[in-house]
Amino acid sequence: MPASALTVSISRNRGCPACGNGRCADPAECLFFLTSRPWGDCTWCAGSGWACESAPLYNPLAVFCEGCNGSGLSEHTHDSIDLGEISDDAKARHAAHVARLTGLVAASSAPLAVAA
Repeated sequence: MPASALTVSISRNRGCPACGNGRCADPAECLFFLTSRPWGDCTWCAGSGWACESAPLYNPLAVFCEGCNGSGLSEHTHDSIDLGEISDDAKARHAAHVARLTGLVAASSAPLAVAA
């Protein structure tokens, strides 16, 4: 009996830190979520975004960290982290996600008109 081929599909898109998907269903909601809370390096992957054996839910077939979906960012509360503790790399990754989502929101927003 011939062996059957096993096909593995791996997404190369890192997830949005807010919704966890590669493509946000509602960019405005994700943008609000990202700008209303402090975000720092993921505690599982230390901000790399790559799967690592030290993660609590390590999957040997995973490419990206399952805690942050590859974004390298984790949400914090205002009481759980001091803004001085957030690394420059985390700030840069956060700014890149905010800029991407701002562009998506601007491109998808329909102009509003006031009815007379």
